[in-house]
Amino acid sequence: MNWITIAWPMVAAACLTLGLIELRIGLARPADAARLLFSVSAFATATVCGIELAIMQADSPDQVKALLRWGDIGVGVMIASLTAFIWVYFRSGNKWLALAGPGLYAAGVIFDFLPPRRSLTYLQITGLRTVETFGGASYRVAEGVPNPLNVLPYLGALMLLVFVVDASLRLARRGARRRALVVGGSVAFWVLAAIAHSALIESGIVQMPYLFSVSYLVILLAMTYELTTDVSAAARLGRELQESERRMDLAGAAAGLGMWSLDLTSDEVWATAKTRSLLGFAETESLNQARLMGAVHLEDRDAVRVAFETSLRNGRDFDVEHRVQIPGGETRWIAARGRVERDSGRRPILMRGVVLDISAQRRSQLDLQQLQGQLAHTSRVSMMGQLASALAHELNQPLGAILRNAEAAELFLQHDPPDLDELRPILADIRADDQRARDVIERLRALLKRRSIEPRALAVADLLGNIAMLTRADAAARRVTLEIESGSGLPQVMGDWVHLQQVLLNLVLNAMDAIDESPGNSRQIAVRARYSGGREVEVAVSDSGHGILPEKLGIIFEPFFTTKENGMGIGLSISRTIIEAHGGRIWAENSHSEGATFRFTLPAAVESLSS
Repeated sequence: MNWITIAWPMVAAACLTLGLIELRIGLARPADAARLLFSVSAFATATVCGIELAIMQADSPDQVKALLRWGDIGVGVMIASLTAFIWVYFRSGNKWLALAGPGLYAAGVIFDFLPPRRSLTYLQITGLRTVETFGGASYRVAEGVPNPLNVLPYLGALMLLVFVVDASLRLARRGARRRALVVGGSVAFWVLAAIAHSALIESGIVQMPYLFSVSYLVILLAMTYELTTDVSAAARLGRELQESERRMDLAGAAAGLGMWSLDLTSDEVWATAKTRSLLGFAETESLNQARLMGAVHLEDRDAVRVAFETSLRNGRDFDVEHRVQIPGGETRWIAARGRVERDSGRRPILMRGVVLDISAQRRSQLDLQQLQGQLAHTSRVSMMGQLASALAHELNQPLGAILRNAEAAELFLQHDPPDLDELRPILADIRADDQRARDVIERLRALLKRRSIEPRALAVADLLGNIAMLTRADAAARRVTLEIESGSGLPQVMGDWVHLQQVLLNLVLNAMDAIDESPGNSRQIAVRARYSGGREVEVAVSDSGHGILPEKLGIIFEPFFTTKENGMGIGLSISRTIIEAHGGRIWAENSHSEGATFRFTLPAAVESLSS
């Protein structure tokens, strides 16, 4: 064993080691093309290093010729991969120079494999000569007739040199002078040294082994320096990121926010301690998309899944509220917000966002809904107080008729024999009057009953007709003309019968109050329903009163705002709450001639539209 058989394997080992390191870095997500290309160059150099050592120990000209042929391919791979590496790593350079270098070299290598399969370096190898060197080491060198086509690889190498110098100068002008000098300078040095040294060997001026691989150590040192610099920068950046993450986590915890991100390519989830606490995960638990979805309450999973898929498909922000079941039985309401990040091909690669515990707000909303229900019930009781005298009058009519018919029946029963023919119509009248009185009482019971909204398909004409019956007596007492008009072809609406009765009753009674001071011949109220297509039915209540002051139009639906001396200011506020809970809108406007009009919309029933 001598220094030659030690040095070349050491160079090959160094190339393989750095090549493997660069390959590992290049294969990380996202892949680094520059690092992958350099690893190819390092592996090719290790191969050329073995070929050079084999040439120095060859026993015949034919063996040298075959080794030179494969060595030309190895050097060609080195030149092509280094060219691509500089192009990607520097992101600068002349495209035609980048193509010219590997192209000319490849054109020369082709002749290595064309008949009569001469070596690109020598037309004929006449013999091998043993050269003794210091330390008792020896190696073989070839002697022969140079091949004139060998000028093509040299031209290719020169084009690579020009390309590297040009790309380095462009990079330096952009401010990256250190990288241009270290990396570009080392590659340029290797190309220049390889060209000069090979030319001296093949012209017979010097008797030395090929040093393509050994001179590549300059590039290895430069890339090791770059790698060390990158590792140092990454370590510093990692410390800064950890500090930034701690600050972000502290700020998020102070605001009650948990932060998270989902890598859509690897299905890995990063989450702050606050997020894990809110969702019921352990600090060290490994998370993925399926694990996150498993924490969502079973009844809310479909909604969360639809929101997630919509965000990925349309690029909209992920925005959903859902429940999570915490180990131990606690249920929390969580507001999740997120945004998708995409690569250059518009493919989603990452979603990051925040979560917030909104359990307290949800409980407050539930309490508010219960309070609104109680308030609506109070409002209905108050309206019944206003209608009490009129409804009492309406009940007196059937009750009085029942009494008179009962007295008449007693008289007919006193006949001997009883007049049954006369009794039958009297009993039918009693039954009809009893049904009439029962209907009045049932309407009262329904309005006075406290209940939540239960929407179902309703006929608008029936709804308006019922309001007409409830307010008929009061309208007559106040000498008000009440006109009910339900347009033809009205679809059914989705709503709760009792709550919608309350809205209409409130609007009609308000309209009666508005025209109390109007002359007797112009005391009119019109309730109209119309459908103009689409998915909504509009109902309007118009009066012939004095109208609403323009500055009051925007605030009449606010709680506790009233224009009446003894008003509570909750009727219109409750009406707005009920209509909005049905998915509709309510507003007021002054009529063109006189009075005001209150309008509200209700969603049409889907089955009614389809029919």
